[in-house]
Amino acid sequence: MAVKKYFKLTKKNLIIFIFILFFILWSIVLIKVSPIKITETIGIQNSYLLTFFVAFLGGSSILIPFPYYLFIITFGAGGLNPFLLGIIGGLGLALGDSITYFIGYKGKEVLPHKVQKIFNKIRIICSKRSWLMPFFLFIYGAIIPIPNDLIILPLGLGRYPYWKMAIPLTIGNMIYTTGLALLGYYGLVVLF
Repeated sequence: MAVKKYFKLTKKNLIIFIFILFFILWSIVLIKVSPIKITETIGIQNSYLLTFFVAFLGGSSILIPFPYYLFIITFGAGGLNPFLLGIIGGLGLALGDSITYFIGYKGKEVLPHKVQKIFNKIRIICSKRSWLMPFFLFIYGAIIPIPNDLIILPLGLGRYPYWKMAIPLTIGNMIYTTGLALLGYYGLVVLF
């Protein structure tokens, strides 16, 4: 009975299962097919377009990470320009993160009053230290490998100004994504 309860199929469990299955399948593909062959099959221009699209999905998937980094590393190992991958991937993430921000911004209207007070306190703290927030967002985007949703959603709910959030985070995301592409370009090329 407890085993049946543990394996109950819920939406959350299904999403986790799909994520793990996708990760395993992509790993098998990379074992069987080299990143260079994948890039050649997709095509150079299509690979850059796919990079933008998967980064957009990675940025817009609220609290459910989409593994866009697997594509960035693969395309970097496939020989694409890592700096161009970083810029395109960072812009895709920024656009996806914008959706998350605006969901948070509009979501405040449906929150209970107690929760609104909490996010209002976040906004006040951010505005008091407004000189530090862009630096923090840049560092968060550039080196912290967890979804941006954890910071963007509260900033949207707290009505933090969009451009003050978007510019430093986008630049940080470009640096992080470029690092992933360079990892693929210089790190995985040795293996293939």
